[in-house]
Amino acid sequence: MNGWRQRLVKSLYQSRSTPESRYFQLATQSADGRLHNRTVVCRGLDDERDALWLITDTRSQKVSDILNNPQAAVCWYIAKTREQYRFSVTCEVFTTSAHATLCQQYWQLLSEPAKTQFLWGEPGLERLNAAESLVAEMPIEATPPAHFCVLRLDIHDVDYLSLRGNPQIREHYDLVGSKWRLNEIIP
Repeated sequence: MNGWRQRLVKSLYQSRSTPESRYFQLATQSADGRLHNRTVVCRGLDDERDALWLITDTRSQKVSDILNNPQAAVCWYIAKTREQYRFSVTCEVFTTSAHATLCQQYWQLLSEPAKTQFLWGEPGLERLNAAESLVAEMPIEATPPAHFCVLRLDIHDVDYLSLRGNPQIREHYDLVGSKWRLNEIIP
């Protein structure tokens, strides 16, 4: 296991009691050049490659951004350990029509309230009556809706910063071929 991944796994383990440690920021760029940044939930670290997994709605801004430009940036600050991980990533979208088994696996891992969010309607559309429930009482299907998808973020550049201690520790990792190269840098 490479150095940054060991650090990240340890950070997540140490902060496992704080739910917010599963959230990070994902920045993408739309076709018109505008940058979009949002908080997302990490649904897993890939055991076979250096990648993060997410779930989302194919109708969301992030998916259209990724389909236009798969290059994105992640910033993950873990407050309990006072560490920041910044990743340059290449994103891939896995839809229910092309990757039904993968989408089904992630759908089954979701809680009922998380599944319900996919029944709210199209993300970004105007909510006409804020007093009404977003979804009518309806059973959650065993299979994900067609607009459910899984995202894989393949990591190819890492900037790690530990804010503990003096001096602080900052490391830069870049992927050269299939090997990670480490450079210790000034914080």
